[in-house]
Amino acid sequence: MAPIDRAGAQPAAEFFKGKTLRFIVVYEPGGTYDLYSRLVVMHLSKHIPGNPPILIQYMPGAGGLVGTVNLYEKAPRDGTQLGMLPRDIAINQMLHPNEVRYDAKSFNWIGRISSYTGVMFVMSRTGVKTAEDLRRIQVVAGSWGNATDSFVTPTLLNALAGTQFKIVTGYRGAADVDLAIEQGEADARVASWTALKTTRGEWLNEGKIVVPFQTGLKRHADLPQLPLISELATTEEGRRILEFMNSDSGVGWNVVAPPDVPADRVAALRQAFDATMKDPAFLADAQKQKLDIDPGSGDEVERNVGRTLATPSAAVARLEAIIGGYK
Repeated sequence: MAPIDRAGAQPAAEFFKGKTLRFIVVYEPGGTYDLYSRLVVMHLSKHIPGNPPILIQYMPGAGGLVGTVNLYEKAPRDGTQLGMLPRDIAINQMLHPNEVRYDAKSFNWIGRISSYTGVMFVMSRTGVKTAEDLRRIQVVAGSWGNATDSFVTPTLLNALAGTQFKIVTGYRGAADVDLAIEQGEADARVASWTALKTTRGEWLNEGKIVVPFQTGLKRHADLPQLPLISELATTEEGRRILEFMNSDSGVGWNVVAPPDVPADRVAALRQAFDATMKDPAFLADAQKQKLDIDPGSGDEVERNVGRTLATPSAAVARLEAIIGGYK
């Protein structure tokens, strides 16, 4: 385990001067985590005392676990190492408490750049117009693995909301499913709302697809009338399960520091993060890249993680029974 920086040390204002910070990206380059990481790294430094440069380091593997464990066990605990963790870190801890090698509560949550809103988009040719139609019309949902939202979301909805998804697996990723959709082999897939707008905006604009529901715990500003996935559940237990599986939306695209970083440095990093979220240059760059910004404080993300970890064990057990030990 990385040594703890016991601070009789310098105050934060002095400590960061002359240092170089590293920012761990736990997924491969090119994805949304990478885009948000590079966006925040580009602007965060000027708000940290001493304006230390920040270098990105990619550490992908095992669905983000390699980089997560590195930040938890090996990274310096002095404020010089930051990262962006998988948004479902607390969910995974609940589903596999004996296997994970971290405690999500122990990280120092610096803040959230944007919450996550997922959607299921469905081809208009199916006749689906609303979420209610999914209970009577069979829709072929393409999936790239039973440990992904592309499988878990329709599986849970079939069990808890009475939908009629036929899930076809074996695709290599979202692009493969989109090709299958164009060729008529599949009708639908799960996507982030941000990604759908930026990569398949023409399908939306041309009316080729409909979006019958959204994930997360609160409605996206773009989708104020669209029902949340938890509202589709036919029982209270089902609602709790769907809320648990979507509690990661409030963690979203985040910034964290390892455990045990001195409190004054965590405070300085949180202040710098909050200032970055209001920085006009940062917001302009986000707009150019069509990246949603829905910031949350470190305290807010910390509370969200705590709520997820407090989910009743009975609801977690029921979830595992439905999806067969997801993740």
